[in-house]
Amino acid sequence: MIHSAPTPRTKTEEFYPGFRFRERPVTRSRDYQNSRLRACGVDPALYGDQAAAGLFGQDCFEAMREAGHQVDGLVQTEQRFRQFQPIAVGEPLTQRGWIEAYDEVERGHRLHRTFEFVRHDGGVALVADVIGLVPDKEKWAAAAAKAGQKKPADPREGFEEVSEKTMTPEDVTLFSSDVGNLIHFEPDFAANLGYRAPLAQGLQTMVWMMGRLTEDGPPVSFELAASFRRPVFWDDEASLWLRRGEDGLIDRVRALNTDGKLTAELTVASISYA
Repeated sequence: MIHSAPTPRTKTEEFYPGFRFRERPVTRSRDYQNSRLRACGVDPALYGDQAAAGLFGQDCFEAMREAGHQVDGLVQTEQRFRQFQPIAVGEPLTQRGWIEAYDEVERGHRLHRTFEFVRHDGGVALVADVIGLVPDKEKWAAAAAKAGQKKPADPREGFEEVSEKTMTPEDVTLFSSDVGNLIHFEPDFAANLGYRAPLAQGLQTMVWMMGRLTEDGPPVSFELAASFRRPVFWDDEASLWLRRGEDGLIDRVRALNTDGKLTAELTVASISYA
């Protein structure tokens, strides 16, 4: 599919706290899950019959798009998940959501949206928080220059390398085909925003990182958050590094690019297994 490369939209009046998205049915099919997990470098067999929670982040973007909200050019900065009960592949759910906040920050405006995934008995199985930036070009350039003056610590220190992969345009396009954000598909559009190539979705890296948490089987419940620090291009090479807490469980996972710079970090606040 060929996309045009329009000037990024700047309409923001659609973003206001309290806005509610239309409730919509959601079901995770096995074919969908398997194809998206493979695009992230995760073996679908690790999840068995359990739905991979990270993939419900795509349903959040679908709800935004259905509401007519701007997605082209938005930059996702953080994603949070709180799973209270495991969800089965094929289980029918109801998705409901709202805008939590829209605040001015150093590089533009921070947009926080919250979505709940509800079972047939009314219980909330999963909550997803999608936090992004509506960038202001001038503010972004000033903040980037300021950040560039700081020398970051080595993100590998105290962490163990566990995996490597090469991003491909095919995997990035497949994973993000639900989203509708041209920054993941169209080179000219990405170039218009100052990027050398389309970007892999932050959620794609997060699902890859979350796959490491299934080494003892998929978790029953958890609370975790990923922050996205640098862009990952659709042809980048990447590596995963993890750290374990005193209980032996993974408490942090980092994704690095070929320059050894941190692109994303997953922090596990709590996790439990069957």
